[in-house]
Amino acid sequence: MLLRTGGRGRNGSHFMNDKARVREERIIEKHLAISRDGYGALARVIEFCCAGCGLCISVCPHQSLSFDEERKRPYLTGKCDGCGWCYLACPRSFLPLSRIRDTYYGRGKGEEQQRLGEFQDICVARSLTDAIYREGTPGGTTTAIVHFLLERGYADAALLTRGKHPDHTYCMHPEPYIARSPEEVLFSSHSKFEISPVLSKLRELSQQERGIFVGTPCHIMAFRKLQIVAADDVFHQKMGELSRCAHSLTAKVKFALSINCFLNHTSMEKAYRWLGVNERDIVRFNENVSKELFKKALREGKDWRWLIKSCVVTKDGLEHHYDLLALGALVLYSGCLLCDDSIVSSHADASIGFFGAETGEREFGWNSLVIMNGELKTIIDEMVSMKKLERKPMLKGYGRVIRKVVEWCMRTLMPPLDVMGVARYLRTGAWTYPKVLKRMRGPRRGTYILGLELLFLAQTLRRKIFFEGALRALKKAGAYYTTVY
Repeated sequence: MLLRTGGRGRNGSHFMNDKARVREERIIEKHLAISRDGYGALARVIEFCCAGCGLCISVCPHQSLSFDEERKRPYLTGKCDGCGWCYLACPRSFLPLSRIRDTYYGRGKGEEQQRLGEFQDICVARSLTDAIYREGTPGGTTTAIVHFLLERGYADAALLTRGKHPDHTYCMHPEPYIARSPEEVLFSSHSKFEISPVLSKLRELSQQERGIFVGTPCHIMAFRKLQIVAADDVFHQKMGELSRCAHSLTAKVKFALSINCFLNHTSMEKAYRWLGVNERDIVRFNENVSKELFKKALREGKDWRWLIKSCVVTKDGLEHHYDLLALGALVLYSGCLLCDDSIVSSHADASIGFFGAETGEREFGWNSLVIMNGELKTIIDEMVSMKKLERKPMLKGYGRVIRKVVEWCMRTLMPPLDVMGVARYLRTGAWTYPKVLKRMRGPRRGTYILGLELLFLAQTLRRKIFFEGALRALKKAGAYYTTVY
């Protein structure tokens, strides 16, 4: 079904008035002109703003783009005829955010829906299938949902990310793949901390009758933009061939699920060298921890704070604690700073993660779960009734006053600062550990703010420190930045 200009979105709001429509048409014409430079136009985005999502690889009509695994950037490997599809489809060239919000779960009333999207349910959950719960990131909710969708025939295939080294307990080197059976879904268990170009395999997924995919918020945003390009009359009129390509790539995708994300990494090899560990020897990396290991931690009197501590444990039992911000300065991916969705993807059919999953009790192994899609909620209710998934309310109100005071101070007293040193990065191509964060000595987490309140505070920190300052620095330097409207 085409979305008509002046029509209504899922939340019942009008897409745009005449003034907004004229502005959009000017923006589109501007970027159509830029796109005539073909890959050269995309190259300007890649310099800083690239999300590493891989969508440009799927839309290229000549299959002339590949993904640089070291730099985490697409690059040209074949001929370019200047069609500009890679640039026009890219979520970081221009982003019709107002249309995406009007169409995909928007912004409802009240603080919760303003910050998380118009959700059907919000809770914490964990898999009750031991093979999933044992092997996945504690909770295993994402794996459990995808496994169930394929097992029960709600989908035929899933586009996921697995580790390249299956013989390692926790391989962080991502490799997109298509799972065509419930058993193959298990290959994707546990978090990978490197950028994964999941959407580079969207063309392959589109060959399935009913596909689903799992990505981070930037993947979801890229996919939603492509759906808008496919379905909206304005885009269909101005970029007809790309619109038809976008339709063929998105039409058979039933659900888009998001893994909550704060920031992602460029190279885990750099991280391993800095930590002095070998990936083969790792039995815990932050939230990637076995069921046995966190049970042992509970027996030793540790609580949920142990699970969120920045720590690597190796097979010899040694704990390698580290400064998360120092590691971030080493492997920070520039495009992550411009992510417009804060941690939770408010435009996904469901967003699953770690922030907000604390239960206030001495236990581990839960995930926060925000469900936007009504059909998916019915399926998840079925999972609960079949004892495939356990669900309980998310902890709310725990530290609300403190959280609101901290947020007010940040929003009112703290101007957008280039905390991460974007200006220096543009000059040198390297990040440094910011002085202001050195004085903070890294993030502090106590027991005063938990559950949904901690998730909201993390969103504010994410936007204030990593987004607003970076955008301001790009504008000040006259560098390329995404047109968002």
